[in-house]
Amino acid sequence: MLLRLAAFAFVTSSAFAQVFFPPGALPDASAQCYTEFLQALHEPSLLELASRDPSAEVYRLLWLRDDDSPASVRFVIKPSGTGWFHRRMTGGTGATRPTGLREYGTSWSWRSRTASFQKTIDDASFWSAANDAPGAHGICRSHWVLEGVRRGQYRVIDRCSPDENDPVRIIGVRVMRLGHLRVHGRQVY
Repeated sequence: MLLRLAAFAFVTSSAFAQVFFPPGALPDASAQCYTEFLQALHEPSLLELASRDPSAEVYRLLWLRDDDSPASVRFVIKPSGTGWFHRRMTGGTGATRPTGLREYGTSWSWRSRTASFQKTIDDASFWSAANDAPGAHGICRSHWVLEGVRRGQYRVIDRCSPDENDPVRIIGVRVMRLGHLRVHGRQVY
């Protein structure tokens, strides 16, 4: 009886597991690693949100640094033009397994701030930017995984230590600042 109960629990939990990335959007090892961090950060699947709510507009940065705490900042835009930034940080580092949730906070965004962020998204050409940046195969000290949901579409871009002119870094630094993720300049790499 105990064995049947354990098997049922496994099948049930597997059936309801969130899928965070579409097949083939990222290498399997990266998708598995990023999923583990997003789950440790108690983050929802934006991929599933895109299919469930075509009116949703959400952006999220998953930031994994080799020598510092993993973090995410998710910006949920409301139909009114306002929104909420959700920031989270775990213990550990981006090069190790995540540990417990260490920090969580939210901050509100008024209409003009939301519109300014949406302009940053458009100016950086997030929805059409290449997924592989030139020089991305060099030394990698951090991963910047930027996701977006808009009009039922989902997009993910993964960058390895992007330079200051990279659209993912431009958007990522902006969402960190607006979401009040406190990091010092030398910790942004």
